[in-house]
Amino acid sequence: MQSYPLTEDQIRDYQENGFIALPGVLTPDELSELRAIAEEILDTPYEARVETSRNNAEYEKIFVQKVNLWQVEERIRKFSLHPRLAEIARKLAGAEHIRIWHDHLLTKKPGDSKPTAWHQDRPYWPHNDTGQLSMWIALQDVDTRNGCMGFVPGSHRLGPLDPVNLVNPQDLYPHVEGKTSEDFQPVFVPLKAGDCTFHNALTFHGAGANTTDQPRLAFVVIYMPDGTLFTGSPHVVTEGLNLPAGEPLSGDLFPIVG
Repeated sequence: MQSYPLTEDQIRDYQENGFIALPGVLTPDELSELRAIAEEILDTPYEARVETSRNNAEYEKIFVQKVNLWQVEERIRKFSLHPRLAEIARKLAGAEHIRIWHDHLLTKKPGDSKPTAWHQDRPYWPHNDTGQLSMWIALQDVDTRNGCMGFVPGSHRLGPLDPVNLVNPQDLYPHVEGKTSEDFQPVFVPLKAGDCTFHNALTFHGAGANTTDQPRLAFVVIYMPDGTLFTGSPHVVTEGLNLPAGEPLSGDLFPIVG
């Protein structure tokens, strides 16, 4: 397995800005395989704990979301647990070891598509600590026409804020004391298929609507440093697992991948 040539400058850029774009994280063969799997998964119904946007028409205008696919689809496991991708995440996070929190397929459908509101990821998760990060792989070329990702550089240093309701979004910026939207200048990041972004779980990020006539598919893996503790707050990933609050998220459901 060929490693990715991540540089010290790229690591510093990520730590400074809270996000980074990396070209060609997947080989052409890997991209072709993952794209075919994703297209099939998009048309496959799953139970609600996997297909978390199911029966929520307004949410699906933002994106169709299918979570923890690696646990129910053997074909996608090698991408969710891919050591090349995990090693990038480990280095960016500066962690000794890194675990998977969950994967998900995010699809912005064409037609009646809505933007993804500016938000942070960390406030939605039952984690005690920071350092989590998400990898977002474009499965086709993306730009502002079909909903490429946008980030606010340096916003991860503001700490966790209140979560935003994505279906009825509030403005995230007033949660930052003394700031307005004019104080933040987002950067939108077009990608070629097979490129990816990594972003800190506290980085403000969002995406525009998909205004094209084709679905925008993205495969996402969320990583957390080994030792991240479960707070006990409800979340679809931990629902029904009877995990003790205050203990590390570990074991076969949250394996070390890097």
